[in-house]
Amino acid sequence: SDFDREWLLHKKCSEWWYATSILKDENNNLYSCQYTFLRMRLLPFLKPYILMSAITDFQEEKHYYNQKFTLFSKNIRINKNEVLCSGAKVLKNKDGMTISSYGDQFSYELKLEYGKGPFWHCNKGKLYMGIENEKETTFYYSYPNMPTTGMINLDGKEIKVSGKTWFDKQGGTFNFLDIHTHWEWFSMRFYDNEEVMLFNFPQQNYSDGTYIKSDLTSSRLNHYNMKPIKFTKRNSYKFSCGWELTMPGIKDENYKIIPIIDGQMNLAYFEQLCYIYNKDNKEVGMCFVELLPGVYNQKIDGKLLLKKI
Repeated sequence: SDFDREWLLHKKCSEWWYATSILKDENNNLYSCQYTFLRMRLLPFLKPYILMSAITDFQEEKHYYNQKFTLFSKNIRINKNEVLCSGAKVLKNKDGMTISSYGDQFSYELKLEYGKGPFWHCNKGKLYMGIENEKETTFYYSYPNMPTTGMINLDGKEIKVSGKTWFDKQGGTFNFLDIHTHWEWFSMRFYDNEEVMLFNFPQQNYSDGTYIKSDLTSSRLNHYNMKPIKFTKRNSYKFSCGWELTMPGIKDENYKIIPIIDGQMNLAYFEQLCYIYNKDNKEVGMCFVELLPGVYNQKIDGKLLLKKI
């Protein structure tokens, strides 16, 4: 299928496989798991692979993070059924996926059912990365609603968890180092079994997105207003932190997205898990947010992408 072809590597592209899981244990304690495997095209001859994985324990407000970097594809295998590298793997079969990753103080192994299945985003999968230029594009689809079970291990303690995962595959020819392509990504996971994906580029006054309904239909959503409520700083960079969202004609139209804790810096991007509130201040869903530094910082250190490695 087209989804299977897009899963694979492509020439002259940066691309990534990205999973964000919202999980609870048997005592209703909240955790998030993150998996990112990135093949970054910096130059025609420079295409590093970067693995980033994390767990956040919201009871302890503790973040576990691991990353690995290589310029060589010797121990990497990517095909229609798997993404394998040292320290992590994604395996696909007819029933779903398995994701596992191992860090110094944490590990996880999660089983993901396909749930509602995959959906193309934006304009039949095509997203301009803030700049309406054919070179500055990605193609993007998600499995937005994957029932998830498994085990996490924190500091040697095994914890049984269950919840849901949102899995992305995205890639294209855009320039990662151009701050004009940096984004704010919102994956809104409503409790009524509907999802909204928003790719926002405030510095470019450009936005796109997708509304996925419970009846398994989807539509493009590129007319909305995302207004930051406040800002925070991490590693000397400014990020938005809490938002008011207006989506004319979509669901209840007006929402607030409020971080549970301040957020976590993973390499060069800032992640937050948030609650979604409607205009009556009722909690109606959860949202994973990914923020890049070029959105609200005019100058960023190009070495930031390789920091901590």
